[in-house]
Amino acid sequence: MQASPALPGRAMHALHFVATRARDPQADGEASTLERELAAAGVQVHAFALIHLLPAADPLPAQRAVRELEGFHLAVPVSPSAVQALLRLRERPWPASCAVGLIGRASREAFERGLRERGEDPRLLRLLCAQQAGADSEALWQELQALRGAWQGARVLILRGDGGRDWLAATLQAAGAQVQVVELYRRVAPPADADALERLRALLELRAAWQIGAVSSLHNLCAMLRAAGMDPRRELAAQRALVHHPRVGEAARKAGFGRVDVVEFRAESLLRALAAAQDGPAT
Repeated sequence: MQASPALPGRAMHALHFVATRARDPQADGEASTLERELAAAGVQVHAFALIHLLPAADPLPAQRAVRELEGFHLAVPVSPSAVQALLRLRERPWPASCAVGLIGRASREAFERGLRERGEDPRLLRLLCAQQAGADSEALWQELQALRGAWQGARVLILRGDGGRDWLAATLQAAGAQVQVVELYRRVAPPADADALERLRALLELRAAWQIGAVSSLHNLCAMLRAAGMDPRRELAAQRALVHHPRVGEAARKAGFGRVDVVEFRAESLLRALAAAQDGPAT
């Protein structure tokens, strides 16, 4: 792992970063590569998951579809969590006939790393990924245009958690593709028990930068604050949100965060954002 660059003129050890990524009980529970890189640069990283992942209510459709990847032209795991869940289900090597669509570089890195850990070479597969920060389904659709001249009759598998946006599935269907959407996991709010609420109060005192990756994370955070007898808008006014997409940024402003910055969730980008003036105006 390449060391994250330290930024001159900043006491990085004085900066606090709250990583709120989803907690997957089937994963090893270790810090992510991103969190380790930030910690290596001197940032105080605090893990506080705002979403917990549970097995799908009915796991059979996903299990069956993943076993039959050879029959699909394209598979799209919609997030790093979906990538990890997908690779746990796929016991055989990934078929070269099935291209992979990935929303954002974090998902691509998770997919490539997962394949290499299994002894497979991701360079042998057709991977399509939107490269810009804050990539979304619309950006991936632009990349997918290079895959096929016509989508009529193409079989596409979309793998995600419960709920989620239907835009990509609807767009592919309108183009003539046969789309199957399967649920890999369910998202639930973390328990608002006494220990969690005590940790939440302690984090709020730090006036940290909160990594917010989804609107549902914001909803869960506000629900926890209300469970603790706190007003979300008042408590979040002194906090800062780092988001990867303007859509999430707008929701963070409405939730009450005093400062919101749209930034790519990569170590270099986050370090620059963390080193920026902490008392600047909201963006």
